[in-house]
Amino acid sequence: MAQKAVVFNILKSLKNHMKLIGSIAVLSMAGVWALLAFILTPDYQATSQLYMSQLSAGASDLIYLEKTADPQIAEAYEAVIKSGEVLTEAIESTGSKLTPVELFDEVTVSILPSSQIITISVEDGNSRMAAEMANALAEAAVIEAQKRMKVDSLSVIAKASVEGSPSILKENLLYVLAIGGFVGTVVGILLASIIELFNMLFKTGVLIRKRKQSDLQTVFK
Repeated sequence: MAQKAVVFNILKSLKNHMKLIGSIAVLSMAGVWALLAFILTPDYQATSQLYMSQLSAGASDLIYLEKTADPQIAEAYEAVIKSGEVLTEAIESTGSKLTPVELFDEVTVSILPSSQIITISVEDGNSRMAAEMANALAEAAVIEAQKRMKVDSLSVIAKASVEGSPSILKENLLYVLAIGGFVGTVVGILLASIIELFNMLFKTGVLIRKRKQSDLQTVFK
C-alpha cells in the first residue's frame, strides 16, 4: 500500500511539472530537427547510364559485345570514366569545388548483369549536384572514349534527374517531430518524477528529524 501511495502521489504531482515536461518535449523536437537539418546531412545518390554498342580494334576487325560485356572492356571503360580528364571535365562543367581525387571516391562505375549498360553513380550531400555530376561524367566519358578509342562505342541512354529529391527531413517531418516529442515527453516525465521523488524523500527526512527532536524533548522533560 505504501508503494502504491508513493506512485500515486508522484503521478498526481506531475501536474505541477507540466511546464517542465512540455519544455523538454519541445527542446527534443527542436534538437532532432536541427540534427537532421544541419549536422547529419544526407548523402544523395544519382545515377546515369551508358550503353556499350561495339568496340573497334581496327578498320576490319570489330569486337561485338553480346550478352555480357567482356571484363577487360568493362575495366577499360571504367578507367576512362574515372580518369583524371573525365573527372576534371565534369568538375569544370558543373562548377563543383571538389578535386578530382575527392570526386573519384564519390563515383561508382558498374555494369548491369547480363547487359551492355554501364551505370555511373555519384554520391553528394546535394541532390541536384549529384545528378548534374552523374550526367556530366557520362557526357565527358563519351567524348573521352572517342578520343582514346577512336570509336563511337558509348552513348548516353539515361540521365539522372536534376529535380531536387526531398530530404529525409522534408519527407518525414511530422514523423520525425512526433518521435522527438515522444522521447522528450518520456524524458520530461522521468525527470519530473525524480524531482518529485527527491522532494518527497526530503520532506519525509525533515518530518523524521522533527519527530526525533520532539521525542528527545519529551524524554528530557
